[in-house]
Amino acid sequence: MYRKTISMLLIVLFAGCVGAFSQNPTPNTSPAAPATPAQATNPAATATGQTSAPPPPRRDLTPPSPAAVAAVKEKAAAGEMASQAKLATMYALGQGVPRNLDEAAKWFRKAAEQGDAPSQLKLGVMYVAGFGVTPNIQEALTWYKKAAAQGNVDAMLQLGNLYENGVQVTKNGREALGWYRMAADKGSTEGALKLGYFYLNGLDNVQRDYESALQWFRKAAQQGSGEAEYNLGRMYQEGLGVLASVDEAAAWYTKAIQHEFSPATVALRNLKRK
Repeated sequence: MYRKTISMLLIVLFAGCVGAFSQNPTPNTSPAAPATPAQATNPAATATGQTSAPPPPRRDLTPPSPAAVAAVKEKAAAGEMASQAKLATMYALGQGVPRNLDEAAKWFRKAAEQGDAPSQLKLGVMYVAGFGVTPNIQEALTWYKKAAAQGNVDAMLQLGNLYENGVQVTKNGREALGWYRMAADKGSTEGALKLGYFYLNGLDNVQRDYESALQWFRKAAQQGSGEAEYNLGRMYQEGLGVLASVDEAAAWYTKAIQHEFSPATVALRNLKRK
C-alpha cells in the first residue's frame, strides 16, 4: 500500500497549480526517506485509496481582482481551455471565489476534455482522492493515461505508483516499471529512482539486476538526487554489481550529504568506524 497519505497526493492538485496567482509558489519539497522503493521521494505524491479532508485554502496568495475573476469566468464559459483550467484552479485554491471542489472538478473536466494535460492529471487526482467527485479508479486511470499520452511526467509517475502498490487496481510490477521508465526517459529523477529500486531489490516479478540499478541510480544522481547518491554509496560499500570500495562509498555518501539526504550522514559515520 502507499506509504504517504492522500493529503500528500493533493500536492499535485493544490500546490501544483498555485503559480497562476502567486509570484512565489510553494516549493516542491520531499522528505528524506530510507532506501526502500515504497519510501522513495515522490513529487507527484501518493495515496492510501481512502478519502480525506483536503488541505486548507491557500491564504498566502494575492487573489485576482473581481474584474479579473469575471473575465476568467466569461472566457471559461465561452469555451476557452486556458480559462477553464484557470477557473478550476481558482475554485480549488479558493482564490477570488469561494473554495468549491465540485466546481473545480467541473472546470478541470471541461479543460481536460479539450486536451489540457495538466487538467487531465488533476482530474485524475480528484477521482483517486474523491474530492469534488465520487472516487472512481477507472476514471482516474483514464485521465492519467490521457495526460501521460501527452508526455505529462507526473501522470506517468502516478500510474506507476498505482500499479506498484495495487491501490484499487491489480498490483503489477511490470506495468509500474513501464510507466516509471517512460517518466525516467523524459528526465524524471523520481522515475529513475524507482527503476533503481526495482532492479536493486528484484521487486514484483522484476528480476534483480544490479547493473541496471547502478545505471538508473547514476542517472538520478546526475540530476542531483541525494537519495540516488546514497544508494550508489550502499552499492559500493556492499559490492553490489561493482567491486566493493570504501573510498567510492564514502565519496557517494559525501555527495548525498551535500544534497541534504540525511541517511547518508549516518551511513558515512558508520563506514568510518569500520
